[in-house]
Amino acid sequence: MPDPTQRHVDHQLSDSMDLFERADVGPTTEVPQRRPQKILIAPDGTTQDHALTLFAKQLRDRLSCEVGCLTAFGGSPASPDQTVELGATAVAADASLEEDYDQVLAAAQSFGADLLMLPCPFRRDFEALGEDSTGTVMEVVTARSEIPTIFLRRPDAIGRDPSDHVRIVLTRENAAAEKTASWAVGLVQPHGRLELLLMVEKSTYENFREIMNSLQPDAEFHPEDLESALARTYAPLHSGLQKASREQGFTYELIIRYEADEQPITPEHPQTHPALIALGLVRHDHDSRNEIHDFVRRSPHPVLVVPVD
Repeated sequence: MPDPTQRHVDHQLSDSMDLFERADVGPTTEVPQRRPQKILIAPDGTTQDHALTLFAKQLRDRLSCEVGCLTAFGGSPASPDQTVELGATAVAADASLEEDYDQVLAAAQSFGADLLMLPCPFRRDFEALGEDSTGTVMEVVTARSEIPTIFLRRPDAIGRDPSDHVRIVLTRENAAAEKTASWAVGLVQPHGRLELLLMVEKSTYENFREIMNSLQPDAEFHPEDLESALARTYAPLHSGLQKASREQGFTYELIIRYEADEQPITPEHPQTHPALIALGLVRHDHDSRNEIHDFVRRSPHPVLVVPVD
């Protein structure tokens, strides 16, 4: 029976080879718009609240969706001014639930929300933790929520609607990619900018190179080998996004990048150039969950997490 290390190597090799075998362009993937009908926001009394309510208002005004506001949790009521300012429906928390994440998830279900918006970290000012933590609420909500969630990290990222510039980030084959793209197409502004960033992580490339060198010691492998395979894998989605951009009027660009190039994964300057980052979460995949947590922790921009089981 192979030892755990050997099984891990075999699994990595299988994944790497499958990436190439499935890199067949095939037909264009249709990317229908997915837009929220009912958004639930959960102000928490921190400095992130202003960015949260402003972004929710911008989406409501543009998409004509209903906004619900969680008015109390853990004995600490949210500001009534936020509910009035948004013209939001007050959604009371279930006082019988002790944990914040249980109250948020129960409220989203009772309101019938199809999009959730939360400050992150929840009930802690961003300045108090910085990039050190996303908090337990974020981790549990991503693990359990059946609807997409937008996490807002930076209280200073306020102003122009972040959905003017939406960037989908994919680092490997991802079962949530098409659903994530549909939400990105639905949320991007009509004359905004949508990007599909395919990124080969340095650790992924190094593992792949070691495995392939063990099979072909005399061969040379480069980041472009994986970049090319990833591009071919997502060629149908790329074609679908091109078609959606022509039909709906937004600008679209495909970006392929190797992580070690040290170019930023997210757009710069959140104060002057806000953006919405869209990530697909495969909830049964441990690596996918870790990637989401790390990305939300480091992103200066709001992050949309779209889950699939």
